[in-house]
Amino acid sequence: MFTGLVEGTTLGLATGISCLASCGPIYLTYLLSEQRSNKQTLVTIIMLNLGRFVSYAAFGAIMGMLGGSLPSSIRVPLAFSGYILFSIYMISSVVRVNKTCGGCDIPKWMKLTKSPILLGILTGFSVCPAFLIALTSAFDASGPLNGAMLFTGFFLGTTVYMLPFAIVGLFSKKKWLNSVAKYAAIFVAVYFGIMGIRGLATYYTQSGEVVVDILGHDHDSSEECGPVSIYNAIEQDSIYILSFPEVNGDRGIDLFNDLENADGPVLVLVQADTSDWQTGLNTIPELAGVIAPWWMDFRSQTDLSPWQENVNSMAEQMRFRLFAIEYEPYNTERAGIIYQYLARYSFRCDPDSGFTFLLTSDTGCATDTDCNTCPAYQNN
Repeated sequence: MFTGLVEGTTLGLATGISCLASCGPIYLTYLLSEQRSNKQTLVTIIMLNLGRFVSYAAFGAIMGMLGGSLPSSIRVPLAFSGYILFSIYMISSVVRVNKTCGGCDIPKWMKLTKSPILLGILTGFSVCPAFLIALTSAFDASGPLNGAMLFTGFFLGTTVYMLPFAIVGLFSKKKWLNSVAKYAAIFVAVYFGIMGIRGLATYYTQSGEVVVDILGHDHDSSEECGPVSIYNAIEQDSIYILSFPEVNGDRGIDLFNDLENADGPVLVLVQADTSDWQTGLNTIPELAGVIAPWWMDFRSQTDLSPWQENVNSMAEQMRFRLFAIEYEPYNTERAGIIYQYLARYSFRCDPDSGFTFLLTSDTGCATDTDCNTCPAYQNN
């Protein structure tokens, strides 16, 4: 139990800058848009963080209880709906302050914006990169208590980065700064509102997805043969990029650097060497999505060293959902093509089985008919 608390705290300290970048503009404009004493500002900050704690503890308990990844059908709408909700909260708060200062009555529902706890709860469900990393760790927690403890630690670690907001109370009495903060709050609210609406619209209207059947032609998809799942790498919470820097032509590190800021799952770079490759592979959980060099697929027809054969054997035992990439000729455009491919293509597979799929470079391909004879596309 306490191991989860320590792990979560360490994770929060390591990723807190990301939380500050995501929630900092929201908290800063909220605190400055209304005149408060130093004591009131401190109480408001405590209430904001109490709201975050409620969200984190509840979410961690749920994830620990589920013991598995949160489906994208829930995670994606939840994230974008959260953006819209605290966008509405911010705008309503500005309207409330203006009406209160003008002596006007305000609707009862608008009085909810006086509670910073509610804003803390809403931002607590903001699925930022740091949150996704903690979420992935919570999946491995056994039971709701351990999941809640991990997110409690994550809350404690990230709260360290929120402490400087206590200084804001020294400036909140400046009327001109209150006015600037109100306009800034509206700008921030509109920005997150647009992100939320656009994200939901894209999610529910996206088209052009292609499903690749990994099961094989001899598989009967009827219920007697067991369940079948649809796997999409970009809809997962994390993707592992397995790189062997000592091997000539391996561009895993370059791919990680080019895609690190892309929207979607958290990218985790795993560097392994030719002598102690087991250590690297052991950091990747079973059934994880893994981007790896192309020699890890037998269809690459690469002459393998004994250690490479052992790597492939272990990857098969770990049931990785492995995408073997032919990197060369490599450039930033190639990285984008790889990412777009992973976003567009889904794979029909057994829920408890891994697979290997080869992504070749199209350099040198003259016609579409070449694909029919290319060894990379043969299933035997």
